[in-house]
Amino acid sequence: MHTLHQHPAPSAFRAAPAPLTCRTSPAPGSSGIWLRAAGAGSRPRSQRGFHRRTVLAGGLASSLLLAACGPSAGGASTSNEVSFTFWGPSFYQEFTAEMVEAFHAAKPEVEVALQPSEWDGYWDRLATQVAGGTPPDVINMDGKFIAEYSGRGVLADLESLPGLDLSGIDGADLDAGRVDGVLTGLSTGSNAWVVVVNPALFEKAGVEMPDDTTWTWDDFRDIAQRIADSGVATGVSGGASYADLTIFLRQKGEDLWAADGMGCAAESLAEWYQLYLDLQESGATLGADAAVEDGSVTIEQTAFSTGRSAMSWTWTNQLQSVRDAAGTQDIVMLRPPSFAGSASENGLFKKATMYWSIAKASKNAEKAAALVDFLVSDPGAQKIQLLNRGVPSSAAAIEAMGDALTDTDQEVVEFLTAITPELGSAPAVQPMGTADSQDTFTRLLSDVRFKRVTPAEAAEQTLTEVNGMVTG
Repeated sequence: MHTLHQHPAPSAFRAAPAPLTCRTSPAPGSSGIWLRAAGAGSRPRSQRGFHRRTVLAGGLASSLLLAACGPSAGGASTSNEVSFTFWGPSFYQEFTAEMVEAFHAAKPEVEVALQPSEWDGYWDRLATQVAGGTPPDVINMDGKFIAEYSGRGVLADLESLPGLDLSGIDGADLDAGRVDGVLTGLSTGSNAWVVVVNPALFEKAGVEMPDDTTWTWDDFRDIAQRIADSGVATGVSGGASYADLTIFLRQKGEDLWAADGMGCAAESLAEWYQLYLDLQESGATLGADAAVEDGSVTIEQTAFSTGRSAMSWTWTNQLQSVRDAAGTQDIVMLRPPSFAGSASENGLFKKATMYWSIAKASKNAEKAAALVDFLVSDPGAQKIQLLNRGVPSSAAAIEAMGDALTDTDQEVVEFLTAITPELGSAPAVQPMGTADSQDTFTRLLSDVRFKRVTPAEAAEQTLTEVNGMVTG
């Protein structure tokens, strides 16, 4: 399935044009702007909550989008100013600006210089700022790059900073942001990679829904085959992500990553490639050409969304987007299947949607910590953000969202709450230099599907290529 970050991320330390810095002071005479919907593949805001204020009053949004912007080196320009960079479509920029405005109201002595960006271009801009010695004080960080920036000494140890209260965040979320034992990224909230199913197609095919606490990979293949044999739809589509590969490997007692590269055996990786080939050869999934095409179209055009597939994979925070694309609110989330037939052994993990980090070189670290603390802990900030950056581990944060959460939001919260006791340790952090590894997995799986290589050959080539990416 398609995620908010559909585009391949560039090298984390490549030169790029100077950024634009927009400050929170409103443009003279501005009166707000109309909110716009999120872009394709992103999670729209709740239909309750932000919808009650269709216009951001008092020039709030204009402080981000309409204020004068000019070239900037990216560092804070005054002793009280905190520079804050983050990515997201215009809709993310608008609600983040509202959160920062609320922070400024609580701490008027701290000014915040917002540096928003779309995903494309974000990492090039950040690399330029870091290379120039002027990193932003607060940095929106991603799992692909957290080891990269941590390993280069860019990110501060968050547990050493005063003013950052971590007591309301559970250990799993904290561990997700540790690199070599040091907390350099604070999770904004969690998601999980799950199987989504269309019950209507199951019913038409005469196939019962599985018990997701006990189903196995054999059950998964059998269900997909029976649905495909019924002629109603293909059994399963999508997946083929580092996420289901991680789950698959964890079930075998391995991990996708180790400190110096991939953490799995070639045999296990070959078995994952073989799984997709077996599904294809049995007719339980799309053919090679159709599978490649399905991975390149918009979420609305996928086989699952158009009713041509009964099962697929997605992140929990995309449930509403999947339901909207499929035209039905009946889409159901299931835990992944396992080898053991046990939910506690299915390898499922909570992934930090993204992180807040603070530059180690920040001259305003204490004020930056106050901003990060507000973003993750303030009830008012959580009610503005809702689940757009994942489900927070703090019960108080979820409670603060109240009736602003939709029914789908509540389902996601309940699902993540239910699986939490079943989870093992957090997966190993992706090592430096491997940000483009998903491209390797995708390309070699395509080669397997078209029978240009065998699963065993693809596994050996994957290990060689990805381990060769590791730096540091």
